[in-house]
Amino acid sequence: MNHLQDLIANSGDTANRYTPLLLRLRQADDRALYNELLSAGVPLFISDEIEGQLRELIKSRRPWIRIKPEEYAGLIAAHIDGSAMADYGVWVYYPWSRRLVHLLDEEEFIEVRTNRNQYKITQQERDLLATKKIGIIGLSVGQSIALTLSMERGYGELRLADFDVLELSNLNRIRSGVHNLGVPKVVIAAREIAEIDPFLKVSCFFDGLTDANMNDFFSGGGKLDVLVDECDGLDIKILARYKARELRIPVIMDTSDRGMLDIERFDLEPDRPLLHGTVTGINPQNIKELSNEDKVPVILQMLGVDNISVRAKASMVEVEQSINTWPQLASSVTLGGAAGADACRRILLGQLQASGRFYIDFDEIISDKQSVDTTTGKKNPFKPLSKSEMEKLAEKVVFEPTAGDIVPSADTIRDLVRAACAAPSTGNDQPWKWLYRDGALYLFHDEYRSFSFGDYRKAASFISFGAAFENLNIHALHAGLQPVFKFYGSHDQELVAAIRFRMATDESEQQVLKPLDRAIYHRLTNRNPAPKSVLGNDIYSGLSRYAESVPGSKLRIFTEDSVLAELGEIIGFCDRVRLLSTEGHHDFVHREMRWTTDEAERERDGIDIKTLGLSNSQMAALGVIKDERVIRALNELDGGKALDMLAKRTVATASALCLITVPGRELKDYFDGGRSMERLWLAATNLGLAVHPLISPLYLFQRLVYGNGEGLDLKFIPILTDMRTKFGDITGIGPDEEGVFLVKLAIAAEPALKSLRLPLDETLIIE
Repeated sequence: MNHLQDLIANSGDTANRYTPLLLRLRQADDRALYNELLSAGVPLFISDEIEGQLRELIKSRRPWIRIKPEEYAGLIAAHIDGSAMADYGVWVYYPWSRRLVHLLDEEEFIEVRTNRNQYKITQQERDLLATKKIGIIGLSVGQSIALTLSMERGYGELRLADFDVLELSNLNRIRSGVHNLGVPKVVIAAREIAEIDPFLKVSCFFDGLTDANMNDFFSGGGKLDVLVDECDGLDIKILARYKARELRIPVIMDTSDRGMLDIERFDLEPDRPLLHGTVTGINPQNIKELSNEDKVPVILQMLGVDNISVRAKASMVEVEQSINTWPQLASSVTLGGAAGADACRRILLGQLQASGRFYIDFDEIISDKQSVDTTTGKKNPFKPLSKSEMEKLAEKVVFEPTAGDIVPSADTIRDLVRAACAAPSTGNDQPWKWLYRDGALYLFHDEYRSFSFGDYRKAASFISFGAAFENLNIHALHAGLQPVFKFYGSHDQELVAAIRFRMATDESEQQVLKPLDRAIYHRLTNRNPAPKSVLGNDIYSGLSRYAESVPGSKLRIFTEDSVLAELGEIIGFCDRVRLLSTEGHHDFVHREMRWTTDEAERERDGIDIKTLGLSNSQMAALGVIKDERVIRALNELDGGKALDMLAKRTVATASALCLITVPGRELKDYFDGGRSMERLWLAATNLGLAVHPLISPLYLFQRLVYGNGEGLDLKFIPILTDMRTKFGDITGIGPDEEGVFLVKLAIAAEPALKSLRLPLDETLIIE
């Protein structure tokens, strides 16, 4: 520096200067600058502890001698050999803080400062490390690693890259003071390093790592020996690894979760897949502009969802909902600094050759070792309904044939029951079994299949039975047959109905219902996202005629955006309550969802996750909330509000929400409601409409009204009570009415997949 006044003028805290000025007073130019600094009239904070440093130096060279305090003066005088104490060593001026510090010069400074490293780091190892170059991208965990490396003097040159400035929320993990708010993170780290050791070489890349400066960062002035990746930019993480692999530079990364340290030895394995093969198929350019929410699935893919701590998983569900981004703690960042610095040193010294992921998980290493309550859903008390039980129940039925009855062939019955089994059921549980004997077809309730959180008081099952019967009825009418049924459903027996057949004589009913037959095997749940479309009143009128053609059933249709938004909030909240309830979550994970294609094809029931029409971030969130510990954590944190969002977004694009009600709460009412539901659904299918049931409010309200909130967390009951009142106000349901089906109608592309059905021979027995 030739112009000290410029240095002084630009020494404010907000300047991006991070290199100190070294003044050796035995050099005339430096003395002149030193004198000018003292006389410049600006406040200086002078620290002159050179005598103490000389004492340490002398002691470190004679560890075997106990030097008496009075002996140091003579030893120091001999060491400086006639020099004035003020002239010895180097004066270091830190312009950002206006501190002037008297230090030993470089060689002696390093000798004393690293004395306590012996022999964990030998002098030879220290000197070797002084020839190495380390690059660090990202200055949160990266700052901790940089400072730890600097304290150990684990490098000769450090290159720091980060485009960001310090914000108040960063102070939960970045070691700095509030006076540095707004200062670039690279500057803060470089200044602190200079204050630890002014002889270390540090270069700052203020734009972070970019295409423009990547070559300079990796190779300018010599190739890096280690890359430390702690950046948030997923595209940069991948691009930096491509470059590191090209140049055969090892990469380390600490995730500040569970103490996980990731090491990739591209220097030893130049063909090693990036991030251990977890990022196959990811294009850096496509992920550059992702929101934090949309980054979550990519991060989960990189780290492995099973390797992340419970609290971190719970936080990821909340990203861009109740929190802005994923959390980091100072304790984890500090641990990462230690682990990262240690790994760098051992790699540079040839003491560590491994690639892989290594964990220093405090929750596992230091814990109370208390047993954790893993209670989940209730155990299924039922056994599959057997043939002998069905036969015994059928024998008790008095349903005599009449002169006009027809006895369909076994093939006809198979055809009719196959159509019946194409009906929807809650969670695709397919709770029905059928027995055909002596010209009568018997429908039974297999409670082993329907036992679930959603089937409160058998209501959901009997809606499904009504839908199955309606399919059979429509398919029979199409074949010229008229089913005649007798309802036996009750809460204490498995027989639902007995059915006999006659020739169809009601031509008007045939004319109305026969067109629905072609939709039986095309009907499906369509959750595919699509822009909002406006449907004509003639469509709604036609759907109403079908839904209300079952006596007692009523269809309400809601199309106004404000009403849809209110209903979306209710549905979203109920979805959250269901997933945060122990039984509801257990059913969702273990009974309802089929998480892989193999599982879906093997079980042939439940809901294939691929049919949900979810985005990558939503799929990732589902993967996270599979873990019941995450649900427990969300409940403890009063979190999970992100679980509302899927329903809200779904409803926001609806052409309409439709609600079917029935005039009672008996099982026969639910059965009739299921028939109405199926007529509506088949008619909508013929019109090319996307049908997406949103029924969580209906079965949660049943628990609230008829079971005093049985199975629900007590904290949700007051809110759910208010939601039910609001739902009634919006929909106009009367005191004697019961909602049986709430559904979204829209126009969307047909899904490639639909839920599978059990083989017919597991459902139907023909004697």
